[in-house]
Amino acid sequence: MDGTNITLVKYKSGLGVPGIMGPKPESAVEITTAPDGKTAKVVKTKFEENGREESKEESQMTSEGVVSVLAQVEKLQKIPMQSAPGIPDVFGKNTVVLVRKGKQVLWAYTPGSGGCCSGCGAHEEEEQQ
Repeated sequence: MDGTNITLVKYKSGLGVPGIMGPKPESAVEITTAPDGKTAKVVKTKFEENGREESKEESQMTSEGVVSVLAQVEKLQKIPMQSAPGIPDVFGKNTVVLVRKGKQVLWAYTPGSGGCCSGCGAHEEEEQQ
């Protein structure tokens, strides 16, 4: 049984804007729950101006925190989202959110690349392997 993996990437600017140069990451937070859902590892990463990793900090999340995060994931999965490519950053936060359980994407907000979707991507990943 796989745990849930939640990735949030904050970009400096340019998310969802077409062009040759992709947006540069500012920071990332990755939360990975244990298969039993009782604990989680949290990894926070900061990036330099050139996009290289500047620092990384790891910590553990309490069981109460895991329950709260997983409850939010359930709420996200109920949100109807567009899946059209090239969707703009409708929230203007320069942030990408990806929620996965194993190889299946449960929910994603990825402006500029694949839009937003719930329950998407599982078949696409299998085809790429």
